[in-house]
Amino acid sequence: MDAITAITSRRVVRVFARKPVTLAQLKTIIDAGRHAMSARNLQPWQFVLVLDPATLETLGRLSTTGRFVGQAPAAVVVLKDRDNRRWADIDCAQAVQNMASAAHALGLGTCWVGNFAADKIAELLAVPPRWSVFTVLPFGYADPGATRESRQLRPRSQTAHYERFGRNVPWQ
Repeated sequence: MDAITAITSRRVVRVFARKPVTLAQLKTIIDAGRHAMSARNLQPWQFVLVLDPATLETLGRLSTTGRFVGQAPAAVVVLKDRDNRRWADIDCAQAVQNMASAAHALGLGTCWVGNFAADKIAELLAVPPRWSVFTVLPFGYADPGATRESRQLRPRSQTAHYERFGRNVPWQ
């Protein structure tokens, strides 16, 4: 799958098939995160791979908007460097986007978890004080029987502008 197709066809997956994810796939996903753009190349991220079903279940319980993490075959907990206050969030977000697109290109799905008990997750995973939990990304194959979310994008005329705000871009 080419990059544009991976970006434009990716959908959120919150219900996972009971099918294992390979270590090779997870290595590719984490490497995609490592290749994200980074301000001053500080790379303010760490990635904790979680495969243990009991730990995944606990992560799901600690993720108020991501209970589905407990049903995924794998997850990556993205950590950010607390010492990099200016750029860590932006850089980590780019790493997350790379990982989501890479997963989709490999036939897997994910969903960015936004609300979680960061301190409890950090304790569970023995995260050093310099690092904080940025997000939890579950990975797995989409359950074919689950309802897929429809992704409705706002029209270009409402989101893209030419030279000045409010002017339509030439291709609209």
